[in-house]
Amino acid sequence: MAASSGNSIEIGHSDQELVSSGKRNLRRYLLLGTVAVILTVVAVALVVILTASNDEENGPETAPIIREGEPITLQDFLQGRLSASGFTGTWAANGKIIFRDDFGSVMVYDPEQNDTKTLLGIANEEQLQGFKFDLSPDGKYLLVARGYSKIFRHSYLAVYDIVDMTTKEIIPVNVGGQRRALNLVEWSPVNHSFVFVYQNNLYYRETPTSEEVQITTDGSPSVYNGIPDWVYEEEVFSTNIATWFSPDGERIAFIRFNDTETPLMKIPIYGPPGNPDYQYPRELTLHYPKVGTKNPEVHLFQYDLGARKLQEIEPPTELVNQNRDHIITSVGWTRERLVTIWMNRVQNHAIIRSCTPEVVVGTPQCMTVHEIKESDGWLDLFSAPIFNGAGTHFLVIASSSQGRAGGFKHVTMISTTERSAVPLTKGTFVVQEILRWDAKSNMIFYTANTADESHVLHVYALEGRQDAPAAQCLTCDVEVGANQSFFNAQMGPAGSDYLVLEARGPNIPWTHVYHWTVEENVVQLKQIKVWESNRHLQRALKGKAIPRVEIHEIELDKGFTAKVMLLIPPGTNTSSSAVKHPMLVDVYGGPNSANVVGTWSIGWGTHLASNRSVVYAKIDGRGSGLRGDRLMYQIYRKLGTVEVHDQIAGARKLAETLPFIDPERVAIWGWSYGGYASAMALAQDTDHVFQCAVSVAPVTDWLFYDSIYTERYMGLPAATDNRHGYEASRLTALHERFRNRTYLLVHGTYDDNVHFQQAMQLSRALETHDIMFKQVSYPDEDHSLAGVRPHLYHTLGKFFSECLKLD
Repeated sequence: MAASSGNSIEIGHSDQELVSSGKRNLRRYLLLGTVAVILTVVAVALVVILTASNDEENGPETAPIIREGEPITLQDFLQGRLSASGFTGTWAANGKIIFRDDFGSVMVYDPEQNDTKTLLGIANEEQLQGFKFDLSPDGKYLLVARGYSKIFRHSYLAVYDIVDMTTKEIIPVNVGGQRRALNLVEWSPVNHSFVFVYQNNLYYRETPTSEEVQITTDGSPSVYNGIPDWVYEEEVFSTNIATWFSPDGERIAFIRFNDTETPLMKIPIYGPPGNPDYQYPRELTLHYPKVGTKNPEVHLFQYDLGARKLQEIEPPTELVNQNRDHIITSVGWTRERLVTIWMNRVQNHAIIRSCTPEVVVGTPQCMTVHEIKESDGWLDLFSAPIFNGAGTHFLVIASSSQGRAGGFKHVTMISTTERSAVPLTKGTFVVQEILRWDAKSNMIFYTANTADESHVLHVYALEGRQDAPAAQCLTCDVEVGANQSFFNAQMGPAGSDYLVLEARGPNIPWTHVYHWTVEENVVQLKQIKVWESNRHLQRALKGKAIPRVEIHEIELDKGFTAKVMLLIPPGTNTSSSAVKHPMLVDVYGGPNSANVVGTWSIGWGTHLASNRSVVYAKIDGRGSGLRGDRLMYQIYRKLGTVEVHDQIAGARKLAETLPFIDPERVAIWGWSYGGYASAMALAQDTDHVFQCAVSVAPVTDWLFYDSIYTERYMGLPAATDNRHGYEASRLTALHERFRNRTYLLVHGTYDDNVHFQQAMQLSRALETHDIMFKQVSYPDEDHSLAGVRPHLYHTLGKFFSECLKLD
């Protein structure tokens, strides 16, 4: 699950996995797979306080639902016919953009010249089978990865070639002269040297044709060098990389993950039907630390590539205990210093250290430059620090008190040489990502929502000093087509003054390339290229019955409010009770998650609203993100309580207040954490607000989920810590609450994230107590159920058709 900056239970949508909401560093290489980017909501957002409606402008409804066009079909959703295309390129270190054109050729776009050239064409047929393309910083070589073989969410094996851009010679990245599948290949930030990982050992090559230098020798199935193990990949780094070059390319830092004492999880593989090779099932065995068990031991090293000298960076003594279960959450270099963020096991105490590479008595000299403790919640410090040009300061997103409103996440400037931390932004809004601290102009670029609208996202610029003027919103007045309020920017590499601006909603997305300049401390944007207009989508949507989208706020207990998004069937008279619609609540509910965001998408909910006249609802209550720490921390150490209560209360208030909703036909469903929340809602729903519920790949007992995610929010299951919280959150203990309720449980047997064991625990509890329910299991499908989506959504459609009487 990854719903907060370092988690893996997914956020936002019930067709995702336990995932982090915090954004990770953008990679400069091109990963080519899905060209169409499916984004997240539809149409215009209207913010209102939910009250009984007196709006009679549309007049009374005298006829059945008005379709106002052709309904959106399930195949429209499953086949992506109405999906928006996003940015399909990636920035190279030389300030150019690599992408694939419609014919499959690998191209490079130069924003300074505003022209495009071919890197690989039909003459490179074998290399065009690749999925990752990465130019060396000097532009002389192109790295090509092909033969993708997935390992976990972000990791994979592949074979690599390097193309000499002058001679077009193909240089295979071999090990010991033999072609091998590698875990990772990464260019140095200068010239064309690179590191790679083979069989969990780290290697360095000064040029594409030189001999490799083996940096580590202890790699094994239980020891990882330079790449993360399962839990760090899933819950901390959200990438397959745990190696970082210094800016001058002379040193690297990397982490060794020792999983030797971390327990093994065995996942059966049943194989395809009729295949005799699977007469006896195989199994995936992975080190998976569950709550209260042994975490991987992590060791941070720096390696001098010239001197070929390896040195360990010791953790802060304040965080070291006999179990050595401290966590490294972030690593970054200035020209002269290595900055790392360390946390304790339960992630409420963080220490940021700054180390010089000079060695005295064999050990790099480190000092603590900032320390944070949080008694009422957890810490989200998973993004790499962003440095200024001189390397004297860096930026992180950290909580800053806003008086009676409590803490909000803000841009915070920290010194690399002394204890000094200064928030540079302030207000009751949430900073979501720091994009760049430009060395030449000293401007900081970041994204944030607003105090009035948590569901929007804008790009801002701010001078990098304590007494700087108010931040400048770069996207608040962008005039391109229909009004947009949810943006993201992909900045060019250091030294580049170009950016890719993506408008993601609420209207049809677009992507443009801009040149930015600074005049009298004001950033000016000039559009130089339309990258993607999605005109094909505009044409495809003509004549389609598009649901209306509204965003509401609902009052909750103790003065809190919930954000609600409704997809309302086309033609609905929202002021009339003459025609009542069923409502399906799509819940996620995990800590620091956000389901109500103003982005565009055509999803399953759009299909239900357009085709089946279902009001599709999303509710963000206590525990959710984007609205400050006070609301978010309400869930701390008590998962399965307030976030579930708010789904029930929110659905009840919607059904009671909105005349077009039928209170006798209300249901709830969710995936991953949302699957847990939907089942918990059914179990706690004593008033039968929900007629039925579906859980896809749910957690049913937090003792069986991974340690880094769960302990962040729940602490430890010991009697001296939070045993009661774990016992109260156990869904399997509430089996009797499912009696005479309508419930569907769905899970894939090959789920390496939320194990199939979770579903089996709940299934066993229900079956041994003679409680009826429905269950669908998908052999050899992982957490995403990507291989059975048509069957899954047909199953869900049939279940809800019966429960909500849609036919």
